[in-house]
Amino acid sequence: MTINVNCQDCGKLLKAKDSLAGRRVKCPGCGSGVQIPEAVEEIFDAEEFTDDEFDLGGDDEWDETPIESDRIPCSACGEMIKPKAAKCRFCGEIFDPALKKRKKKKKKRGGSYAAEDEDMSTGDWVVAILCSGIGCIAGIVWMIQGKPKGTKMFLVSLGMQFFWGVIRGMIELANQNP
Repeated sequence: MTINVNCQDCGKLLKAKDSLAGRRVKCPGCGSGVQIPEAVEEIFDAEEFTDDEFDLGGDDEWDETPIESDRIPCSACGEMIKPKAAKCRFCGEIFDPALKKRKKKKKKRGGSYAAEDEDMSTGDWVVAILCSGIGCIAGIVWMIQGKPKGTKMFLVSLGMQFFWGVIRGMIELANQNP
């Protein structure tokens, strides 16, 4: 029994042996990969038709050598991806050494963060200037989280703590000497 299938690229009607059911083979017309479906029962009497009625390719030899799949399984998730993929589109696993190195550097610098975490907002400035003790604590927490504004918040708050200490000292000195 043979399995008839049309090539999706060139439209040629191909005849495959039962033993090739479920495999991919090369189309003799255009060379592209054709998936041979699983064998199904014939719904017509095979003796009614001659082979000439189905053979659109003439006397071409059928190439039964299976082609290699153009996909390989991802080592992390098992999904099928291109062999030269730099990153798995399903799980995000990175295979390209340069991309891996860049990601490690980004993680060391603080990883990914939202745009609002890149620079201090007006509220952050108010806290850093007027409530510098709280600003120092917030800055330290943000630095631990890897947010770029954490270092800035900590340094501005620390500077303001020093500044307010000097102002307080000057006021106390002025009050002691009448």
